[in-house]
Amino acid sequence: MSGLPIGALRHRVTLEAAIDAPDGAGGFSRSFTPVATLWARIAPSGAREDFVEQRAEQTKTLVVTIRWRDDVSKDMRFVYRGRKLRIQSVLDPDERRRFLICACEEIA
Repeated sequence: MSGLPIGALRHRVTLEAAIDAPDGAGGFSRSFTPVATLWARIAPSGAREDFVEQRAEQTKTLVVTIRWRDDVSKDMRFVYRGRKLRIQSVLDPDERRRFLICACEEIA
């Protein structure tokens, strides 16, 4: 990935980090807090259908490309126009710290 065309990072997304708080019963309650608002490129990469609780559910997968940051992990998510995109993996494609490619799954 030598570079993206001008205007490729045209979608405004919010990067959110997970916060786990004890629920008092030995488990935890997860919430998310905004970390940064970023410009991103969002491209669909596929879809699959799973059978969950006796019904078919479709899961969309997307690739979100952002400028390189050192604080992005697979425990985070992006929010784009109300859609929640859970980060599945993070890749620095040419290891030059210019861009991050995040494989994401849309949370229904």
